[in-house]
Amino acid sequence: MRLHCVRRSASAPVAALVLLCVLGSCGTSSTPSQTSSTATTAAPATTAAPTTTATPTTAGCEDVAALKSSLEALTNVRPAQDGVTALKTAIADVKTNLDKAEASASPVLQPDVEQVKTAFAALQTAASGLTADNFKQKAPSIASAMKEVATTTKALSSTLTQSCPGS
Repeated sequence: MRLHCVRRSASAPVAALVLLCVLGSCGTSSTPSQTSSTATTAAPATTAAPTTTATPTTAGCEDVAALKSSLEALTNVRPAQDGVTALKTAIADVKTNLDKAEASASPVLQPDVEQVKTAFAALQTAASGLTADNFKQKAPSIASAMKEVATTTKALSSTLTQSCPGS
């Protein structure tokens, strides 16, 4: 699963790394002058990538923990009892924290943040234009989207606990 998550979250850096490897191997098979210049360029990029992915930053961990907290609050909202305003407020809170977490999450946390983002987007779509008058109409799609948000929140929580001790 870790390999699957890394491919999804770090697709651009992985693609760049693969491109560097391909260019390096092409340089090796074509001319010696290309090999030395490509190898010099490729070595720092290859060395920097694993270091970046290994350690989540404190700010990244804090932002993802805040996202997790707001997601848990969102999944505890019961619109029928708490009202449409409570749901809209919880959605706005998640949106704010999701934007921060997306910007600061480490590559280890990024796949789960992206899954949350996808599930949350479905919830936003389901709740779009929600009013007390149309709540009964929208309730089934909102409930379905909320279940997916809860599922992705559990995955995020698990990764956060493993990657950011004390979160």
